[in-house]
Amino acid sequence: MQANICENIIECLGEGVVGIDTSMIITVYNQAAERISGLSRSLTVGKALSDVFPKDTWLTEIMEKTLKAGKVFIEHENIISQRMGNSVPVAVTTTTVLNPTNGDIIGATALLRDLSSIKSIQEESVRKDRLAFLGTFAAGIAHEVKNPLGGIRGAAQLLERKSKEKALSEYTGVIIREVDRLNKILEEVLDFANPRRINPLPINIHEVLDTVILLGDAMAQDKGVHIIKSYDPSLPLVIGDKEHLIQVFLNLIKNSIEAVARDGKIMVNTRMLTDFHLIEGSEANPQPGYKAAKMASVEIKDNGCGISKHDMEKLFTPFFTTKAKGSGLGLALSFRIIKEHGGFFRIESTEGKGTTISVFLPIA
Repeated sequence: MQANICENIIECLGEGVVGIDTSMIITVYNQAAERISGLSRSLTVGKALSDVFPKDTWLTEIMEKTLKAGKVFIEHENIISQRMGNSVPVAVTTTTVLNPTNGDIIGATALLRDLSSIKSIQEESVRKDRLAFLGTFAAGIAHEVKNPLGGIRGAAQLLERKSKEKALSEYTGVIIREVDRLNKILEEVLDFANPRRINPLPINIHEVLDTVILLGDAMAQDKGVHIIKSYDPSLPLVIGDKEHLIQVFLNLIKNSIEAVARDGKIMVNTRMLTDFHLIEGSEANPQPGYKAAKMASVEIKDNGCGISKHDMEKLFTPFFTTKAKGSGLGLALSFRIIKEHGGFFRIESTEGKGTTISVFLPIA
């Protein structure tokens, strides 16, 4: 009876428990350990720790030190590699298991605490701080640069009017066009640094998406790209600012069109998520009336070139872009707008196969 109670307690723990004997053979492996490692108990119990975690040699090393030298590790942070190629950040605490009769070490245990959600919040906090700093810095630069650009454009226009040489007119035309392009980038910088307040109202997200697809249709047709809609007809209204959301989804659709080859496909899907929970509570819910448990998902999926792992880490960093003429502010602005709506992004991509961007928005 006592043994059953102990087993139930171990099984109910939120932390993974891995126990080994003196031969480094796994004897205990609870449900949380299965979830963290992606390995079932049937594949682990009775097998050598080093065989079960061949990529995570660090775990075998610290368990061996605990077992043979009695060295205890507390909150040792590292990565557990899952079978499917994913990795989970963990904090590991080890301890020895003693024989109650003579005090000899008869085994060791490791407590694995999943740090995924904590790391996610920390990364989000760092990103917010970085965006706030860059926004303030960029606003100052933009204000300083706009005035000289206006003078350059004016001078180029005067030269264009007074010059009778065709070749010179071509050069002044280039100056004016490039100044206009720089001005557009500066406007984006100012929008990023000093965003307009959103005016959240109950809106039909399908109407927003239809408007966006209509606006991007000419660009799609020029490239022979097919945009396929798959809407959930039962999706309720969401809380949002229509103009801001059009800006976000138009940017995402244009990115997808640019990413796919000729005759590529882009899927625009919507669906309801009833078991969704925000991790940041009130901070992610700046507007009143949001329900964290119910979210609408808008998914834009393409079969384009995809995004490399290296670039994925920098996607929402202002001024980072892989485009020849991009400003690198589109996704950063979109990220900020969605956060102000109480929602957020999820991006999944495989280089050479395509990208799926999911935008989650609160139900009205």
